[in-house]
Parts: sequence; C-alpha cells; structure tokens
Amino acid sequence: MIIIVLAVIAWFAWPRPPGPLVLKTGSPQHLVTISIDSVRIGSTAIDIAVTDRAGVTKEHAAVCIQANQPLMGHAGQPIAATATGSGHFHVASVPLMMTGPWELRLSIDEHDGIDELAVPIWVGG
Repeated sequence: MIIIVLAVIAWFAWPRPPGPLVLKTGSPQHLVTISIDSVRIGSTAIDIAVTDRAGVTKEHAAVCIQANQPLMGHAGQPIAATATGSGHFHVASVPLMMTGPWELRLSIDEHDGIDELAVPIWVGG
C-alpha cells in the first residue's frame, strides 16, 4: 500500500515540461500573439495570430519570422509562415542554436505596407 501511495505522489510531483510560451505584442496597426513550443536550444515550432487593433483577424496577410541572437551577431534566415486560417500562421521549425537572449523579428505584409515587430525571448539549455 505504501508503494502505491508513493507512486501516486511521485506521479503528481514529478516535473513536467512546461507548455508553450505565449507572448503578446502589438504595433499601431496590429495585435500579435506568439506561441513558442520550446525556448530551449534546438528547433521549435511557432504559431502566430494576427489581428488589427480592433481585433479583426488578418486573413490575407503574409507573415515572416526571423530569429536573431544579438550578442553574437547571429541572424537566421527569414522564414515564411504558413497561413492556417482565420488570421493564424505556423512555422514548423525555427532554429535557436545557443542559450541567451534572442529576438524574434516579425514582418507582416498586408500588401498595402509592411509592419515589423521585434519580440525578445531567452533561450535555455
């Protein structure tokens, strides 16, 4: 009986990997929600939701993301996000090659101008 009780306690107390990191940012034109699957070294998936300032989704925008490591002067290639519908976009693999401060640069092109945003993140080991 004691073994079962200890197993149940261990099950609930055992550390679990954290969920995605969700960040919100904006510009004079857009509100953006970014969900990052993992902020650890390696590649990660990123989901992006874009609306205008009134909360109306941006159906026909083109979104690109670029991961930059400013301390080392490293800038990744811009990656075009795939539209998944209703103002939502997905990038399957964004490389984060080292620990420390990073910056995710977003470019939102609605064909009448490009809006650019930068979001700081910290990548762990």
